[in-house]
Amino acid sequence: MKLFRAVFISALLLATFIIASAQVRSIPTDPSLKFQGLDGKVYDLTEQRGNVVLVSFGATWCAPCTTELRALGQILTEYRDKPVKFFWVSIEPRADVSNGQLKQYAKERQLPFPVLRDDAQMVFSQFSPRVRLPLIVMIGKDGKVAAPVKFGMQSQVDVYKADIRARLNKLLALPSSVGRGTEGDGPKGVLNR
Repeated sequence: MKLFRAVFISALLLATFIIASAQVRSIPTDPSLKFQGLDGKVYDLTEQRGNVVLVSFGATWCAPCTTELRALGQILTEYRDKPVKFFWVSIEPRADVSNGQLKQYAKERQLPFPVLRDDAQMVFSQFSPRVRLPLIVMIGKDGKVAAPVKFGMQSQVDVYKADIRARLNKLLALPSSVGRGTEGDGPKGVLNR
């Protein structure tokens, strides 16, 4: 009886481990990062090699996303002279939120970075099997995703901003596999919308 119990418990633990492992999604290091911009252009963020890229996925109905966007806008001003690019990506379907509504949302919040769409959540789903917002993905100068992907926003905005700054600084300190990055190659900071 003791042997049966030990085998049963071992099998149960193994099954739990296998199920838990299957639910943990590995983060792609070289994902597809193509988005439609509100300006009609297609943005392929893999073409940003040499820059550190911060991608914030969110939605207009997400209150923490709005708080995060304010914090990111403040952080971006600190990095204007560095090879850093920020992008905000709405995961909302066009049937729910039009481009005009997204433009109004961005204007009201004075977003200093391009607003992109992932309305079918094709890119978002590479990082999360379910919607948890906001979601931050950072990409190093080598074009690879820098783990960890960050879900949600800490209640303390200053702590959150310090964490984002630390991650940006760490990625900026790493050598670029494509040379000097964008240093000396023209304007820094945001892309034109």
